[in-house]
Amino acid sequence: MLFGFLASSSLGGRFPSSLGRERKRAVTYSTRIFVVGQDDTLYRLGRAKFSGMLDDPERQRVPRFAGQRVRMAEAIVELRDRMPCAVVRFVYEMLRFDAQGRLDRRALVRQNAARAELFMSPVLVDPTTSDDAVVDASSRFIAQGGRWQPSPSLARRIHRAALGDLSCKRL
Repeated sequence: MLFGFLASSSLGGRFPSSLGRERKRAVTYSTRIFVVGQDDTLYRLGRAKFSGMLDDPERQRVPRFAGQRVRMAEAIVELRDRMPCAVVRFVYEMLRFDAQGRLDRRALVRQNAARAELFMSPVLVDPTTSDDAVVDASSRFIAQGGRWQPSPSLARRIHRAALGDLSCKRL
């Protein structure tokens, strides 16, 4: 027991590998949501707040974005021992707010449903019954209206914020 105390205090919590008791690092994933203002200001949006905006837009208003269509960036971040170490994936979407600052939940649901339909369309289409002369592109237009692509400098800022290297205002 004394050796364990000495090893953990002098070796930063790790035992010599010859003992076979190397400390395992916990790897988990976290979602970070950012809203980008009209002037490219980054705002961190907590997961609970975003859920509240979806579940009860009347009570979870954001007056700052009233009457606006704003950009949202969602980052999936890999955590090692609860510390961000890498961004696994980014998703860029548009959010609409009404004149009172309520999230237009229907528009977001419609955009995500259209994106899912586009993703699944190669799987769902029966090539023996499809009519090549008619193409229904409505899902493509709806999905495209909900996407955006950041400039390289803004993408770097979002990446740094997702890893905790850049602080930003919270909504």
